[in-house]
Amino acid sequence: MQHFVNSFILFCWCIVICDGHLKNLAWNGGPLHLKCEFSPDLWMRGGYIKDNVIAVKAVPYKDDIYVITPRMKQGVMATLWLIIREKNSVELQPYPELRDHKLSDCNAIQNAVDFYLDHLGKLWILDTGIIDTLSNPQCTCPPKVVVVNLLLGKLIKRIDISSHMEANSLLQNIVVEYALGGNAFIYASDASRGAILVHEVSTGAGWSVVTCGPATGLQISLVKRVTHAVLILVRLHYPGIIELDTTTLRRKDSLTPMTVFGEHSKPVVLLGADNFHVYLRHTECSDVLVWNSRDAYNSSCLDNIHSAGPRMTTTSVAADPLKNVLIVLDSNYLDTLQGNSPTYHKISFINKNV
Repeated sequence: MQHFVNSFILFCWCIVICDGHLKNLAWNGGPLHLKCEFSPDLWMRGGYIKDNVIAVKAVPYKDDIYVITPRMKQGVMATLWLIIREKNSVELQPYPELRDHKLSDCNAIQNAVDFYLDHLGKLWILDTGIIDTLSNPQCTCPPKVVVVNLLLGKLIKRIDISSHMEANSLLQNIVVEYALGGNAFIYASDASRGAILVHEVSTGAGWSVVTCGPATGLQISLVKRVTHAVLILVRLHYPGIIELDTTTLRRKDSLTPMTVFGEHSKPVVLLGADNFHVYLRHTECSDVLVWNSRDAYNSSCLDNIHSAGPRMTTTSVAADPLKNVLIVLDSNYLDTLQGNSPTYHKISFINKNV
């Protein structure tokens, strides 16, 4: 039995197994796992730069874990990966295939900034079409939503959302809701306008709903209520959590009533949601908190379920319903953005006892 001794030793790769259950995964930058299919040098300007690969979100599906690594700097070969777990290492394999990430090919994924896994095993990927966002931003393709079927391991749909946007739009988060009858609706946040883009998949119709003032970040999560679903919104660096009834979002010309919780409390960062639970952290703290949204919001009475550790920041929390565990992604990406060292990533598996 191998024990994970120190969770912050850089340049250390490890997998910890305890009582037959996987407990932690850790890796630095982008350790590469390639099938013998293509040479990455043909598609990447400047080659593959492992140190520029920063994972920001992880999601489990069956026995696999998928992560996204936005193209913030040059040398990021792909932005959607399957984690390959070997005996004593972690590697990242471009998913579904390396060719699905070819730069300037508008059928391929250019820059995945967020994804959403639905109950059918479909991964909905928000692709901004803008690469090298921190070093030298370039628009290679129009923004779109790409759908990958994880059961088939194939890219099955591309949805152009450019008509819903403006020149300065800043797309950040995506969630998908199935209405009665099975029709899917895409909700994507546009921080530059404080708006939610709504796209009805079956008809191709789309519109924008302004929900708040512009901000550097606008995060969204989908939360269940007894009879319906609501969209939870957070403006980064602003106090308060906004709740929108999605049934009104789906009516193009209707007014959208909002409920605001904790408008005088600490600003928070959304990390994920599962049914009626919302996972978040206060902006000045790394502890992961959970809000049972069936109860009134009180920022001082949230349950603490995880601490990222020194110099680490939690960027996503996702539930694995089959194993009743939460997948928590921590990293020191802030250190990486300020320097040239590879990002240290850690995925923790914690019991879902809330």
